[in-house]
Amino acid sequence: MKNRKEIVVFDFETTGLSAFSDEIIEIGAMKLVNNGAGFEVSEELSLLLKTSVPISPKITEITGITPSMQDKYGVSQEEAFQKLSSMINEDTLLIAYNIQFDLGFLQNFYRRYWDPKFEVKNDLLDVMAVYKDRHKFPHRLESAVSQYTISFPNTHRALDDVKATYAVLEAMKDERDTISKYINVIGFNKKYGVSGPKLSHVKYVAQYGGYLEIEKM
Repeated sequence: MKNRKEIVVFDFETTGLSAFSDEIIEIGAMKLVNNGAGFEVSEELSLLLKTSVPISPKITEITGITPSMQDKYGVSQEEAFQKLSSMINEDTLLIAYNIQFDLGFLQNFYRRYWDPKFEVKNDLLDVMAVYKDRHKFPHRLESAVSQYTISFPNTHRALDDVKATYAVLEAMKDERDTISKYINVIGFNKKYGVSGPKLSHVKYVAQYGGYLEIEKM
């Protein structure tokens, strides 16, 4: 990634798993710019969002976010989109843990508030794909945080998970710098296939875990 000018690491907490019928309840994002010697944080975003229906007790249990927190601190979906999209340009490398999940919500965000035919064309990096190539199940973010003794906790709050994701990526780069092989490659479980949008510039690879499927390509 040393030739990249800027990257954005992002994470969404949502009301459910469907990018079409569920909504984003929290956005965490961190923009880093290349200063010549490495990347430094230039901007952070942490937003609670109002939703059209109250979040369920199960989502509150997972995230700690309550309807009263949304009422008190939440911004509109459109305002959140404007803030997030201002951090991203066409050359930005987008990074997330299990990015395929977040991509559906990101693309629908743009289609709702920017262009109904929008397709994400940015280069992408799925940190989970790197981790899954190197370690056997389980492959959750908390597993990666524990594996690499990351100081940022995986809390299921968006900005905390963003910082944890970037710390895991840095640890894996220091361990073995083959990260460039994973740009625009998304791994998936062959049993379930690819859920969410399939982007024309992305290669989808069936990944089993701990067998270096992508790194050996």
